[in-house]
Amino acid sequence: MIRRLVVLLLLVGGAFLLQPLRVPTEGIIAPTSLFLFGILLLVADTLGALAHDLRVPRIVGYIVAGAVLGPSLTGLVPAGVLHDMGMMKSLALGLIGLLAGAELRIDDLRQRWRAVLAILTFQAVFVGLAVIPTMVLLRPWLPFPPMAFGAFLAVAALFAVMMMANSPMVVLAILSEGHSGGPLAKTTLTVVLVADVLVIFLFTVAMSGVSIATGVAGEAHGAGMFLGLSKEIGGSILAGAILGAVLTLYVRYVKRELVLFAVVVVFASAAAAEALHFELLLSLVVAGFLFENVAPVRAEPLLRALESIATPVFVVFFALTAAELALGSFASLWPVVLILVLVRGGAVWGANRLGARVGRAEPVVERQGWTGLIPQAGITLGFAAIVAQDFPAIGAGLQALTVGVVTVNSTVGPILFRRALGRAGELED
Repeated sequence: MIRRLVVLLLLVGGAFLLQPLRVPTEGIIAPTSLFLFGILLLVADTLGALAHDLRVPRIVGYIVAGAVLGPSLTGLVPAGVLHDMGMMKSLALGLIGLLAGAELRIDDLRQRWRAVLAILTFQAVFVGLAVIPTMVLLRPWLPFPPMAFGAFLAVAALFAVMMMANSPMVVLAILSEGHSGGPLAKTTLTVVLVADVLVIFLFTVAMSGVSIATGVAGEAHGAGMFLGLSKEIGGSILAGAILGAVLTLYVRYVKRELVLFAVVVVFASAAAAEALHFELLLSLVVAGFLFENVAPVRAEPLLRALESIATPVFVVFFALTAAELALGSFASLWPVVLILVLVRGGAVWGANRLGARVGRAEPVVERQGWTGLIPQAGITLGFAAIVAQDFPAIGAGLQALTVGVVTVNSTVGPILFRRALGRAGELED
């Protein structure tokens, strides 16, 4: 490990000395972008291995590497390189979606649906009841322009909905690293996957409320947003069903180059999603779910192939996601961010505790399930970007708060969840 760190320091130092390479690139992917992308992945993989040696989830190392080397801190990997590597992030996201969907099994859903439904319901209620009043109390310190109290409540409700989102990617990464498959792992993964689908609907409703309350758009616009999202989700499910059928047929009749075929499917799906306006991650989660549950015997070879490349896929996704964080935007907001993190964490703890008890989940889920609901990542940041684009007056401030909360939760949450899995006896390593 020491030799690897020395080589790594030499490479990073050399990259800093090569100042021309730090110029953002445009158009086709330039060799400099590939070089800096390679350094980012090497640093991320090394810090991930170091984190593992310290009994910390590898993804914490990936996140630290991306945050440090990204534009917000050292700037070794500039924004232009991140833009060039966008297709790599889409590929990683799609492969994670396939894996996540395949981890959802009908038997588990039948066994745990009461607990999942109860936890989701209480999470939505508790987070809303905790975050909105906290936002009201913190209003003088929040980075929003003056606005009527009704409009502020609509903004606070929108932020509360964003705080209801979890991170299936983080949960799946930790479960894959620890080869976990017990009650805590299965229940948590099911909750976070279903939660993100429901939060998309709630987010659209909250966006409509902000549109009406701030006068940016009328009720017709809000209804149009909801209708458009409903079509998008319906299209995503249909696309997922088609992809699931394609995967099943390929594995049944061809059975060759499974990883390469999965990569081609993800790239084709990404292009189709952009052209036809459906949600890439949701469609691939549906495809993985149908692929696993409709033909579980035939699905096994592809799943083994995807699991074999899970580690580099997680390195790519979390390193690039962390590098895109605008860390400087919330530097002056850290006291507010810390309060919101603690308030959300307390609400999630209470929601899981009560939901697991009402849903008759296993005792380990009642005690430790909240830890898997703490991490946040891609979808929450995506919500913040949409708000910043549609409501420029409040978007920058809301995005700064969101980045702060997500940064803390995506760093602390994986550590808490991994320790919970260890206490539950669901870690193999």
